[in-house]
Amino acid sequence: QTTSVLQTIFSQLRVTNPIRRRGIAGTIKNCCLEVDSAWWLLEELKIIKHILYPLAGPEELEVDEKRGLDPDLWLEGPDKVREPDHFTRLYLVEAILLLCATGRKSRTSLRVSRTYVILKWADMVEEQEDVSERINECVQFLRRDESGTAEGSSDKLIDEVLQPNRLALPAPPSSAPAQVVGAVDLDDVD
Repeated sequence: QTTSVLQTIFSQLRVTNPIRRRGIAGTIKNCCLEVDSAWWLLEELKIIKHILYPLAGPEELEVDEKRGLDPDLWLEGPDKVREPDHFTRLYLVEAILLLCATGRKSRTSLRVSRTYVILKWADMVEEQEDVSERINECVQFLRRDESGTAEGSSDKLIDEVLQPNRLALPAPPSSAPAQVVGAVDLDDVD
């Protein structure tokens, strides 16, 4: 288990002091500027659930939307309050945008974390134009077709990853080299 100073400040995004929340959101955004740290932030620290928590609101999510989404983001139900501070929301969405820009593997990780679901609901109620614009930029990164094949193939990829009845991967052909399943390298830039 990795322990870092950054992990200790995640809980500060939930305190009542809006200035502290804004400062922590700015710190997280600054950490996301480092492209070489994207894998560590996403896979080791699981930073995305901490970034998404303040952006999540009281909306009732459909069963399909909950599938693959961290339970902390939807279990509070109607009692959950979305971050009221404009700048804190802006910094958190910009942090997601920075992670989207680090490469295809980072975007795949964000898709598997179901980042789009929270951003979609946040955008529906967002009143600040600059935050809404950044959310739309994130959505453009997350919803576009990465593979260059059929439209919506990135959605099909996520459905395959989250498929509940999938017990095992098919065996690779005997001529194909063995691949390590589960190893993710997010330091690869497009």
